[in-house]
Amino acid sequence: MDMTAPLALKGDVLLIPVSELDSATRRSIDCHDDDVALSRPRSRGTSTVVDPTAAALLEQFRTPRTIVEAVVRFSRDRQVQADDVLDDAYHLVRRMVDQGFIIAPRGEDEPAEAADSQELRAQLVRGDVVAGAVVRRLLQLLEDTEVYVARHPQAGACVLKIQRAGVSSTTTHFAGEARVLELLGGDVGPRLIAEGLHDGRPFLLMEHCSGIDAASAAEEHRRDAADGPRRQVALMCAIAGTYARLHELGVVHGDVHPRNVLVGGDGRVRLIDFGLSANRSAGLGDLPLMRGGVAFFQDPETAEAALYGRPWPPLTPAGEQYSIGALLYLLLTGVHYLDFSLGRLELLREIAEQGPVPLMERGLPAWPAMEAILFRALAKRSEDRYPSVAGLADALERLQAVARSDSTEDAVAPARLALDAVAARILDETALDGAWFTNGFALGPTASVSYGAAGVAYVLGRVTKAREDPALMARADAWLCRADTLARTDPRAFLDPGGELAPDIVGTATPFHTRSGIAVVRATLGEMFGDAHEQARAVDEYLSAVAQAPSNLDVTLGQCSTILGALQILQTIPPAWAAVRQQLVDFGNTRVQGVWADLRERPSIPTSGIANLGMAHGWAGFVHTALCWHGMTGAPLPDGVTSRLEELADLAEPSGRGLTWPWELVSGVDANYMSGWCNGSAGHVVLWTTAARTFGDERHLDLAIGAACDVWDTPDTSCTLCCGLAGRSYALLAMYRLTRDRTWLGRARSLGYRAVHGVFESGYPHSLYKGQLVLPVLAADLADPDRSCQPFFDLDPRGL
Repeated sequence: MDMTAPLALKGDVLLIPVSELDSATRRSIDCHDDDVALSRPRSRGTSTVVDPTAAALLEQFRTPRTIVEAVVRFSRDRQVQADDVLDDAYHLVRRMVDQGFIIAPRGEDEPAEAADSQELRAQLVRGDVVAGAVVRRLLQLLEDTEVYVARHPQAGACVLKIQRAGVSSTTTHFAGEARVLELLGGDVGPRLIAEGLHDGRPFLLMEHCSGIDAASAAEEHRRDAADGPRRQVALMCAIAGTYARLHELGVVHGDVHPRNVLVGGDGRVRLIDFGLSANRSAGLGDLPLMRGGVAFFQDPETAEAALYGRPWPPLTPAGEQYSIGALLYLLLTGVHYLDFSLGRLELLREIAEQGPVPLMERGLPAWPAMEAILFRALAKRSEDRYPSVAGLADALERLQAVARSDSTEDAVAPARLALDAVAARILDETALDGAWFTNGFALGPTASVSYGAAGVAYVLGRVTKAREDPALMARADAWLCRADTLARTDPRAFLDPGGELAPDIVGTATPFHTRSGIAVVRATLGEMFGDAHEQARAVDEYLSAVAQAPSNLDVTLGQCSTILGALQILQTIPPAWAAVRQQLVDFGNTRVQGVWADLRERPSIPTSGIANLGMAHGWAGFVHTALCWHGMTGAPLPDGVTSRLEELADLAEPSGRGLTWPWELVSGVDANYMSGWCNGSAGHVVLWTTAARTFGDERHLDLAIGAACDVWDTPDTSCTLCCGLAGRSYALLAMYRLTRDRTWLGRARSLGYRAVHGVFESGYPHSLYKGQLVLPVLAADLADPDRSCQPFFDLDPRGL
């Protein structure tokens, strides 16, 4: 290594204090509390750990400089002698170069991307066409390869895997992977659609395999209190059986890890990423036996070769059986079969020499039969393993018949009680001698449904209906009076001028954020009290407040919000009050036709000028509102609704074992995707369940199921009704009400119970859509799902 040449950290290198890692990762690393982990998220290489002094020295290479320059700067900052540092620095930097964390910057005659400091960016964008397939979104970005979701006019949803420009084709194995896929013919992996060159870059176009990675599927089973053990063994059987079939076809995968195993909604397992596979089928010969993969799943034969500098051993079914055993252990327990060190040599020695940790030490109950199966697959000598992976699969199949199950009720009771406890605490906050009522809300808006007193009154009304509690009914009335007063006297009643709720955004009509929402709550409580005067007053107030149509169209701020508000009131008005009902129907008919007169004139959704596809602010909300109005009033559907519904269906994109829609249609491939109600999959569940109920079309049901799978599979983020777990729970309740499938009910409850552990928007615990106020209603709805409806949005023909 040239001491006089400038070197630099690669631009994507992260230096993360070990103390900031999650507890599971921290336990798996042999290090001190003040050490620092180095990682490259886009790299195929492994992470490593250095001490804090080494980390500080490496930070000097954020800017390209020679080792001597870096040592001089480091020594000056630390006030130590440079000569004392130089020798250790040389060996450290050499190791970092070998591991790919440090590289030499490009020369003056090459593109000015010194030390690869520029962040990796996708080289294709949405709408690009490769082999007839239209790129939809980026799926994975690595140093050498990019993977996209695309759509082919004949093959439908597909995956495009393409080499990055400037990468040597000898490192990507595209030709070999294509030959393996042709041999498999879609049996245990994706079907090959096309291969070739695009702008000189090799690519593969493959069938899209619907599914989630094996680790996510296993985590789902571990959360299943009732049937988890049985489902876990079934998953392990399916994985072992799929690899056995692969070996039967003459192929050894060579890259076993959870992300290369996809589990479909029906439990079918498919394997992906055959770039490192070996193929010994007759007539095709052997592919180059390059070794790679994730180190934690390497077999002892490979680890010993690396440890002692021997030639790589060939890929064999026996070696892969060990890797499969390591994978199955991880899926069963949630942790690796060894407490691996992060240092490369230590890790290799552990693979070669140490036996797996007993299952009881991983927190599982004693399970000798399962342990015996896994430990045989993880035997250090290949001759001590099963004769084939088929033998491993057979052993798991025999065990599956006696897999244990626990009591659902006993297991979920703590989670249900945790939600009930938080719901009770929130109800205590609404007491008339509590701080919320006596001191008011510190932040505006103070009166609205979404953020203020009207939302509190609404929640108390919903809980009163569930509990038939007169004390809560009186409290709801007091909060409604408080909202009335604040609406007249408080400048902050409906606005937060310093934030997102400025006057030009909120307008004057939306029930979520203005005075019209108080009228909707008045009608709701008036029905509960049997107070005809209050209900009639509510109708007059509402129609007056929404008379001037908002300038935009959407469900939370625009004209569709006023239509849904009218429906909320309409469902409280008795059929005998024909004249009052007709006032609301006339208003809604006019407003619906006005919205769709605008939408009909626009070109197709991608070029319509409205990029948002979601429920709160986009096309899903427009269509859903029209369907709801038609469903409750019997009014004809406006022209254009069904065609827009079909356009939205065509914009669905595969995501794991489900479907997703972009938040907005943007020019690049970095479109936003989310699982929440406002702009994501939960809102699409509501749309497609409504469409399925309206038209009875199986395709709409399939789209609802696809969106619901994405809602369930997405990791937890926010916990609010707007964007997070509470809204996602209500979406799955909608699936249950439509299908009566108790799987969706169990999943809705799981998401709802987890909501109590998440983070809500700071400063607004009293917000219905952005805070914790929804939890008492959610708790009641999860207990009585047949009567559930998302607060201030869903419609219940029986009223609240």
